[in-house]
Amino acid sequence: MTAQSTITDEIGEIGVWLMGEFGGRVSTAVISRVLNASRRDLEGRIDPEELGEMFHTLCRFRLQRIVASDERITIKVPGTRVP
Repeated sequence: MTAQSTITDEIGEIGVWLMGEFGGRVSTAVISRVLNASRRDLEGRIDPEELGEMFHTLCRFRLQRIVASDERITIKVPGTRVP
């Protein structure tokens, strides 16, 4: 097994874990976009031995921000009053 395939396996495992954690709150398409963008942002900039941990941290942070912004959205229904 090469170092690149080890990194790819680790990133795949992180993706599965994050899908489990955020799957009920964020669509699979959004999670996939976050995973792909985060990997692109880190590859070549982070030491390969640290890539897995940094990738996990960055993806989780970005997904938490998405969830937090979704929770702040309020929907106004016509004919109802907010106390």
